[in-house]
Amino acid sequence: MNWAYRITKRDKIAFALGSVFAIILLATWFASYSIGQVSKQFRSVYQDRLVPSLLISEVMERSYQNRIMLEEHILSSSNNREDSLEQLVQVNTVGIDSLIQKFEATYLIERESRGLAQYKQQFNKLVEVQDRILDLSNSGNKFEAESLYRTGGHEAFLNLLEPLHSLIQLQGEVGLELYESADRQVKTLKVLSYLVIGMSVFIALLIATLLQATRKLNNIKPQNYRMN
Repeated sequence: MNWAYRITKRDKIAFALGSVFAIILLATWFASYSIGQVSKQFRSVYQDRLVPSLLISEVMERSYQNRIMLEEHILSSSNNREDSLEQLVQVNTVGIDSLIQKFEATYLIERESRGLAQYKQQFNKLVEVQDRILDLSNSGNKFEAESLYRTGGHEAFLNLLEPLHSLIQLQGEVGLELYESADRQVKTLKVLSYLVIGMSVFIALLIATLLQATRKLNNIKPQNYRMN
């Protein structure tokens, strides 16, 4: 208690208020920063992981549709049906290219960029084989069209699926990393809140001690000494 008596009243108030202000300022800044980071990570999970996963899934779906429509085109004997199927294949192909452009506009890590480059290469090869199959089928060479469909077309299709599967797998892996990072930030915020509570209790006890010391000093009555 001796140290409390040696501090002036002004120093006591300045010290207490300064400590409270410094702790609140630091805690507010760090909490705001951490919340911003958590928000950014969850936004990234949606914009750069969930949305790309949906885009890739649609690309795969349309690729399968083209595969089925090519087979129908080969088996069809109706010119009108062939024209309709060919138009649907072309529309799907343009749609796939548009989806890939949207995927490319999202945030990509290095492995995703490599996977995307590999996909584009395989996609161009598949389109070439696809157009060749349609040309053979339209010209009446159904046997050759079917043979190419089951050999070169099948191989090109499988080669296209490989980078797509890799890209979808990457979305899950990176999404999990972002989730774990956000979870660590939330745990840090919890620790910070406990720290602020502890410091607030400490400051409250400190102020109470200083106020008690001040009251004792005020209660001490000055003594009169007579000169002998």
